[in-house]
Amino acid sequence: MLEPQAGTPPVRETPKWTGILTHRDPQGRFAVRFATDWAWFEIDRPWNLEDARCEGVGAAPNPEDPATVLEMWVAPLGFAVRADDFGDLRESVEASLEALDGCQVLGTEDIVIDNLVKFVRVYTFREGDVTRKRQQWLIYAHTWLFSLTWQGSTVEEYEHWYAMANQTFHTLDMPQELMFATDRDFADAYEGSERADGEGPRDN
Repeated sequence: MLEPQAGTPPVRETPKWTGILTHRDPQGRFAVRFATDWAWFEIDRPWNLEDARCEGVGAAPNPEDPATVLEMWVAPLGFAVRADDFGDLRESVEASLEALDGCQVLGTEDIVIDNLVKFVRVYTFREGDVTRKRQQWLIYAHTWLFSLTWQGSTVEEYEHWYAMANQTFHTLDMPQELMFATDRDFADAYEGSERADGEGPRDN
């Protein structure tokens, strides 16, 4: 922290990168970069499908403030997403935000590229007597949900570390094979071949 002049509040130093470490998902589903001096931890927790797990990595710039945290995880969906699932997926995203205490959505972006569906949300919410702030990317790609979240324990902490966290967002890398699987022409051709083989069309 910088030394304040007499009569002025202390000024925090701007966060700086001291090194970059790339985390590669052991199953090859994504890669993402974090600052080497942030406190890393693994994510492995139950998902909403039987025996399924959210798997990934998180990092906190200040271990004494674990609510200021960057998380990247992936979980199975149990079905292959198509572009026409957009409406149902969007309703699910909005319902999850409405369930947060005092949630105020500050920014939204919805992106559909072939059969890849991406929701970007920036919002604040209440946790106890504290207002927290998040930026979240939810990416539905083929049979997987990817979640990349930056959260500040307070609005001030969110803004203080935002530039570094935002760099991590833009290093997210997903495999070419997954991008190929979200190609609409490929999916239509595959579904057509299933019908030609006597199997029924996709239910949803």
